[in-house]
Amino acid sequence: MIICILGRQPELGLAEIEAVYSTAPELISRSIARLDISSDKALAQANRLGSIVKIIECIQNDFIVSKNGIASLCNKLFTSTEGKLTIGISYYANKATKRSATNLAEAFRDQLKQSGRSVRLAPITDATLSTATILHNGLAHQNPKKLELNFIQPRGTESGNNSKQLIVGRTIFVQDIDAYTIRDRRRPRRDARNGMLPPKLAQTMVNLAISASNTSDLTEVNLLDPFCGTGVVLQEAALMGTDVYGTDLNPDMVDNTKVNLAWLKKTHHLSFNPNLAIGDATAFDWKEWAKPGQINVVATETYLGRPYTTTPSATELKYNITACNVIISKFLLNISKQLPKGAGLCIGVPVWFVRDHINHLPCIKDIAHFGFTNQTIGANLIYHRQGQLVGRELLVLQKR
Repeated sequence: MIICILGRQPELGLAEIEAVYSTAPELISRSIARLDISSDKALAQANRLGSIVKIIECIQNDFIVSKNGIASLCNKLFTSTEGKLTIGISYYANKATKRSATNLAEAFRDQLKQSGRSVRLAPITDATLSTATILHNGLAHQNPKKLELNFIQPRGTESGNNSKQLIVGRTIFVQDIDAYTIRDRRRPRRDARNGMLPPKLAQTMVNLAISASNTSDLTEVNLLDPFCGTGVVLQEAALMGTDVYGTDLNPDMVDNTKVNLAWLKKTHHLSFNPNLAIGDATAFDWKEWAKPGQINVVATETYLGRPYTTTPSATELKYNITACNVIISKFLLNISKQLPKGAGLCIGVPVWFVRDHINHLPCIKDIAHFGFTNQTIGANLIYHRQGQLVGRELLVLQKR
């Protein structure tokens, strides 16, 4: 059994887990999901997950915080391990605090010291350890002398007979935040004015698009980003081993993508040949241009309209929504005619958070009109930061 700690927007994490592992996860708290797969299977795809912060291998489902419970777990984990131990503790429960996590960590340290073991505790600044702390202390490298233990209270067990029973698991993977920083901030070309797609979100979009397609082998994926910008989607797709195709209306953006992908090839020692061209997504002929390759996956952040730093008037917002709707509708009509049946798409479209109301793109209601099946019906796949007026809504589609 595997436990996944989800990112800031859990709905995206749940969708991505199912897309990558073809297994429906069970949400056991607001930001924690459980799924029945092996640790080997989980680790094989872990680096391509953009919305999963941490992966935990389940050790015990009915742990109770007590002297006997701690002694039993220490015996199970450390009897055959020699040398100094480094232990980190994360406590996931509604009422968990820095103090309760510290008390639990100190109880483990004291138990181990009683048996003659030398123990160092990772610094505790909150109920759960930060990703940076886990990485800095080497707690996710499957070293028996260095580990993070996670104590999780499942949703619905806050009271009653099972209120004291916790799931215990060992961290086997944590996101490499340094690698994301490099891919985000050290690329030669960035464009803050047009908004910057985070690499993590780009990974999620690529995974959702591939899952929606009839193509499961990454080496057979020909992925297109028709609004390629500075090439973040193509960057993350190339790192997964797919062939990448990108177009953009703005020649400067195409040039930016070309420079950034050349940097990626050099710094990450990759061998791939991106296919790039200047093109209007509402009229471009990708089918002819991409020959002999056939586009079978599309992942893209479309036109997001005017950026807002202050709340727009109702008239201004309506005009912006209409302009975005026209462009994206034309794009969907154009690309639909050029994709094979079963092609998968993940399209990031704008969504506006104005005056306590969420304004969706009108054409979402007419996806069937464009020749697609909407696989996001009933889902809430929105990437949005607190205080932002414009977010990104992810549409997962399949060509009919």
